[in-house]
Amino acid sequence: MTEIKRVSFNVNGMNTPQKRSQIYNLLRKECSDLVLLQETHFRHLHVPNVLSKNFPIWHHAFYSSAARGVSIGIGKNVPFALDSKLTDPEGCFLFLIANTRFTVANLYAPNTGQITWLVRTLESLKSFSEGHIILGGDLNLVLDSSRDSSSSTRPQSRRQLKKLILAFSDLGVSDVWSLLHPEERDYSFHSRARDTYQRLDYLFLTNRMLPCVTEASIGNIVISDHAPVNVKVKLCDIPPKSWV
Repeated sequence: MTEIKRVSFNVNGMNTPQKRSQIYNLLRKECSDLVLLQETHFRHLHVPNVLSKNFPIWHHAFYSSAARGVSIGIGKNVPFALDSKLTDPEGCFLFLIANTRFTVANLYAPNTGQITWLVRTLESLKSFSEGHIILGGDLNLVLDSSRDSSSSTRPQSRRQLKKLILAFSDLGVSDVWSLLHPEERDYSFHSRARDTYQRLDYLFLTNRMLPCVTEASIGNIVISDHAPVNVKVKLCDIPPKSWV
């Protein structure tokens, strides 16, 4: 493999065979290698036996009811060896350390108190992580209201957002899509009730990996009320067997 494609996608539930089929077909068409799914709505002991032949390895974080839930799927062509795992009992985050050199983190922030939750979770990730960090998820907020929302309202204070942005900086990661599209506006979520668009879904990479990025895009809002976010990374000089 010369490139790895990461996809972060809030699927808004995938408990029906029809919805799962739609999602797996989309991931196959996108040629995804590493997928981070949010709002899977799986419950413990109620995960379908057959998920997708293209993704033979899955890790999940569950909640007690059919809500929340995050999952990480590893493509069949990706060398993967799990070293350590941290799972949120409330089904909002999942951290994996793989191949001794990479940490994969998947987040689904709550609908309220997002910044407090995110800052605390990023601190946990910093303590847990090893090597390069691949971080994706639905943050349930926009990091730049002047650019990432079709509405002029500012739900988060500048002071609180600055605290969150500093937490990402302290972790040593950057928002890949924003860096590659500094003058563009695009959205990953549509609220039908308010008829507004926002960019709530993100993929962050360790800053040392940024020179290896060849593509970053936001897909269409079709299967869910969110769009998938895609980042493609060239393996560069990092040994292929060290990648996840």
